[in-house]
Amino acid sequence: MPELVLRILTAASVTETVRDALKDVKAGRALLRFTDIGRAIEFQAGEGKLHAESADLKGPGPKVDATSATWLGLLSGTLKPWLAFTRGMVVCRAGLTELRWMQLVAERLQKAYAE
Repeated sequence: MPELVLRILTAASVTETVRDALKDVKAGRALLRFTDIGRAIEFQAGEGKLHAESADLKGPGPKVDATSATWLGLLSGTLKPWLAFTRGMVVCRAGLTELRWMQLVAERLQKAYAE
């Protein structure tokens, strides 16, 4: 599943509407951890850029844990990010600032693809 999430994020990173949607978002990063399979993705977005690559589970940056299905649902827009965070589907080991940043990035990605 991380391979599929990486493919989606990589495709998004070269999509002009996605980059445009992220221009006014402050640059940030997070380590997206797949709790059901013990894998992780280093995720960076903002200021018109998007980058994702495989990473070590204990890598640097704010850590956000979820199952593979939850990450795929968040990226595909089938789950509302705040609903997922508040229902315990995603465990954010980051602060409120990072959580708001992830929410904004997720909304911008979904909106850009909808257009």
